[in-house]
This record gives sequence, structure tokens and C-alpha cells, in this order.
Amino acid sequence: MRLLTEIERIKSVMGILPEEEMELNGPRMNKNLKSVVETLQFLKLYGNKIEKMLMDISEFSNVQIIDFDLVNRGLRKVLLKKGDKKKNIEDYLGKIITSLKYRERGGYGTEPESEDYEFEIEEPSIIPKKVFKKELYELQIELVKLQEWLKKTGKTVIVVFEGRDSAGKGSTIKKFTENLNPRYYNVIALGVPTPEDKKDWWNRYRKQIRPGMINLFDRSWYNRGLIEPVMGYGTPDEYENFMENVAEFENDLVKDGDFLFKLWFSIDKDTQKRRFDIRQKSPLKYWKYSPNDSKMQDLWDRFTEFKEKLFDRTSTTNNPWVIIDSQDKRISGLNAIRYILQNIPYEGKNSKILDVEYPEVLAVLKP
Repeated sequence: MRLLTEIERIKSVMGILPEEEMELNGPRMNKNLKSVVETLQFLKLYGNKIEKMLMDISEFSNVQIIDFDLVNRGLRKVLLKKGDKKKNIEDYLGKIITSLKYRERGGYGTEPESEDYEFEIEEPSIIPKKVFKKELYELQIELVKLQEWLKKTGKTVIVVFEGRDSAGKGSTIKKFTENLNPRYYNVIALGVPTPEDKKDWWNRYRKQIRPGMINLFDRSWYNRGLIEPVMGYGTPDEYENFMENVAEFENDLVKDGDFLFKLWFSIDKDTQKRRFDIRQKSPLKYWKYSPNDSKMQDLWDRFTEFKEKLFDRTSTTNNPWVIIDSQDKRISGLNAIRYILQNIPYEGKNSKILDVEYPEVLAVLKP
């Protein structure tokens, strides 16, 4: 019963109308795209070209399921980009149209679908399980190719996973690693820093990186720029020193041609609350819930304030933040892996798998 309720909630988010209502109203722009229109009109960015693009996107909803709330959230992330905002929006919408054409051929379903577990509550996804497993399998083959290339070249990959609690960082790391050779990847999830760690912040993380491997940070040095100031653990001087020097630290990490990616997993407040509730009730995941989790709901706005400062001051041309919408964990997991693979020149790439774009899911905040 709960699953059916969740599916109805997702349908509402997607702007899906009952069949009889669709017949009475005839072709029209999806209701959640209308909120996109209102936003763009308010910002004086709406025009004939954008209107035509939105109508084209709306038409796709007649033949496949589209999460229009995801499109709307993606638009808000695009508006964070610098430069010509109207052009950025047109590029974004154009990429969505191209992507939807691919997804139509790819066989995406017409109903949200959940995992088939009897004892665990799982979140529905608009990607059917068979499609998800096929895409994940193909991407994990590419990850094995990457791992072999790193062994051959000695290059190092560093991936930072950041975001609010329950945003899907850990589950995405699992998707990255489940078929890799454990001798050639490194997951770093550090505990509370000691007084010595706090004095030597950069080296605390640098010494964890293993050359020639895929290094995956489940939270990172950005604790000092986010968790510490939000929770009141650090001093203003420590925070400011971090913000002023993090770009130099990151440039030094990749000075020999290695690769650094900074992924931010984005969810809304209601989704975080729902995931916290699931954690507490799950016999397998209750250990993930801590007293700090409940505080994060109360500190939501303060967290947002420091997150926006982080994006503004630490997203650089060489090492930009990549925002990944993780309301749907299947979508965010696939596209996190795809983005990393797209941006490393390893041998034997399968472009058919990697050249697919999901622009409503992912925004790169280059200055």
C-alpha cells in the first residue's frame, strides 16, 4: 500500500494526468513545465525559442515517462552557472530534447518501478529494473577498462562525494566499486578528526590517496568548508583559511596529470526526511542514522547558506563542482559513473554507452 502511495506521489511530481483528464484537455503543456515558464518569465528569459523547446519536451510525455520536477530542479542548477543565462537555458533544453529521443529508443518505462524486496522499503524509480541493470552492467565494464588503464599508466583518479546526509553518496560508491578489483580502488571514509588532524588538515586527506588507483572520498576535506561551520565544530579562522587555500591544494593534487572530480549529490528536504525515516525502520540500515541526522533537518537553511558559499568560492575552471540530482538513486548513480568515464581518456571507450547525456540530472558549475 505504501508503494502505491509513493508511486502516486511520483506521478503527481511528474505532472502525469489521469487518462480521462488528458482526453478532456487535449494537448497542453505539462503543469510542472508551467512552473518553469513562470520562473523564466519572472527572470525575463522566456522567449519563442524556449517556448517551442518546452512544448517539444511536453510532447514526449505522451510516449514515455518524464520527471518534470527533475527538469525544473535541473533548470535551477543551470541558473547557478555564470555567463549568458538565456543561452545556458537554451543549451540545457536542447540537450534534454536530444536525450529524450535516445531514451525513447532505449525503452524507458511508463510507470515508476521499485526494487522487488519483501522486507525492505525501496524508493521507486522511473528507470525500469531491467534497463537500469543493463546500463549499470555496461558502465561497470567501462570502469574495469579504466582500472586497467590506471594500472598501465600509473595515473590516479580522485572522486569527492559530497552532499547532504542520505543524498546517496554511499550507494553510488557501491555502484562504482562492486565489480572492480579491490586491490586497485580505495574508499576513504574518515571519522572525527583528532586534534593533530585538525592542525594538519590537508595532509590528513592527501596521505589517504593511493597512486595508480581510483580513490573515492565518502566526504572529504570539504568537511571544513561545510560540516564544521554548520555544526559549529570549527573556528572562523579555520574556515577562512580553508576557503582561501583549497584551490591550491586541489591543483597540487592533479599537477602531474591526474584526475580530480567533485560530485555534489542534491536532494530536497522532504526526500531527506523520508530517507531518514526509512533508515530508522530498516533492520539493515538503522546504523546509518545518528543524532546528527535529525539536527540536519533543523539546520537545513544554514547548510544551504554554506553550500552556496562553497559553490561560489571553490568551483574553479580546472576543478568545478558537478551537481547531480539524486532524488532518483538509479538515475544519479548511472550518471555519476558516466560523467567520470566521459572525462578520462582511457583506452577502449565504448562511446555508444558514454556519449549519452542526461542534462536535467547533472550541472557542471564552471566559472
